[in-house]
Amino acid sequence: MKWKMIVSTLLLFATFVSAEEPLNLSLESSFDLALANNPSYQIKVKELKKAKAGVTESYSAIMPQISASASLQKAWSIQENTIPNFIKFMLGPSFPGVEFMPDYVRLSFGLENTLVYGASLSQPLFLGGAGVAGIKIAGSAYQTAIQNLELARQDLLYQTVAAFYGCILADQVVKVREDVLLESEKNLQVVRQKYDAGAASKFDLMRAEVNVANSRPDAISARNNYNNALTLLKMILALPAKQSIQVNGELSYLEDEFTALSLEDYQQLALQQRPEVEMLEQTKAIAHQGVTIARSAYLPKVFFQTDYSYMGMRNDMKFVQDDFSKGFTSAVALQLPLFTSFRTTKQYQKARLDYRIAQDTENQAIDGINAEVEASFHNLIEAKEKYASASETVDMATESLRLANMMYEEGGNTQLDVFTAQLGLTSAKMNYLSSLYSYQMARYSLRKVTGQLKSIL
Repeated sequence: MKWKMIVSTLLLFATFVSAEEPLNLSLESSFDLALANNPSYQIKVKELKKAKAGVTESYSAIMPQISASASLQKAWSIQENTIPNFIKFMLGPSFPGVEFMPDYVRLSFGLENTLVYGASLSQPLFLGGAGVAGIKIAGSAYQTAIQNLELARQDLLYQTVAAFYGCILADQVVKVREDVLLESEKNLQVVRQKYDAGAASKFDLMRAEVNVANSRPDAISARNNYNNALTLLKMILALPAKQSIQVNGELSYLEDEFTALSLEDYQQLALQQRPEVEMLEQTKAIAHQGVTIARSAYLPKVFFQTDYSYMGMRNDMKFVQDDFSKGFTSAVALQLPLFTSFRTTKQYQKARLDYRIAQDTENQAIDGINAEVEASFHNLIEAKEKYASASETVDMATESLRLANMMYEEGGNTQLDVFTAQLGLTSAKMNYLSSLYSYQMARYSLRKVTGQLKSIL
């Protein structure tokens, strides 16, 4: 007991320490946490187990059902029945004294206590195809659950990647905004020195002060956006709200061989590999078996049943083996629907319509998948082109700002030229970061819409 208390104390202390220290997350560890903790994904895992249990359950419709029963009945008052006096009729009118015998007598049948126990077996022999159709429906539901889990896994991976890289992007934006604020403050110092020396006007000084003031809200918003990005990531990973986290990673441009295919190749791949396509096929199969079940309502059903039981009767509760008699019966039952007030006909019509709806839904979904693939394909091309442009602009904008500051200090240009160069560098850095994020997400998106998002890239 003492050791258990010590271990519990250590675990509790470790929990407090871990809650205070930030949790370092890589992209891989983030996805592992999401798989283990995300409620939406765990629901799909449980739905798969439920569907698997449904497959076994479906076989019960065609398998024998065996049950045992026992009952003890106490007759507090045994009911009497009036019956003809058969003895009087058997003796005949010539028997002496027969005229004094009553024509009817009242008798009670049975004893006070009746004990019955036994077992029964019921076996469907013919269900019109409904039993087998039910098994096939359960199998299709299980396959649908498998694909639904895979779809949830790919969706969760994409959400985790988007939130993780969103944190990195927000962190980089904070650095850009803080650099802008720092650069504005340095510029203000230069302008103030020139103003004190009489080389700059009051207007230039005021404009530099306004530039610093305008840069602070952007830095504040950037830090808030970073905190919001961390909160979103914690929500996806199902981490406690009080748990502080720190993401470890970077946005970079990596060549990807998968992005070299044509649009037609991606669309064909999507129709072959998307979990939704297989789910639609299974939905059609379920609807088709639903037609079979509806049709079976027109057909006869045959059942076999047998009962094996013992019954004993006594006026007291001291039952012994000799008190019981055996009963053993078997029967074959036929159920033939003759008139169901048009219910069967309408159910059959509804089942056929469900199958046609499933076909139309599949066609509509295929069109949507092709459009989704095309959009992701063009987004990838756009992201590549933006990166190619933005990666060259940052270096030029950095050099432009350096020259603008140097020339302003030497009196070769105006304060407006410095502000323009600062704005150009800020836009270049923001465009560069945005292009990196867009490219990474376009890579993941293209794999997701083609059903190929299996792991971290």
